[in-house]
Amino acid sequence: MNQHPFNPWSFLAGALFLLLAVAGAVVSADLVAPRTMLAASPVALIVLGIGGLALTFRRTS
Repeated sequence: MNQHPFNPWSFLAGALFLLLAVAGAVVSADLVAPRTMLAASPVALIVLGIGGLALTFRRTS
């Protein structure tokens, strides 16, 4: 079986969905208040956006 090349955009989309699932599970288990997750979610999106920009502008040799 051949391994396909790494696709960074699919990786970022998967990371976003994973973060949303973890946030939902943590809030539903009453481990964190929903207001706290609302404050933390923009930070996660900004980090994923910076990662996407870094992957866009990286040099390939």
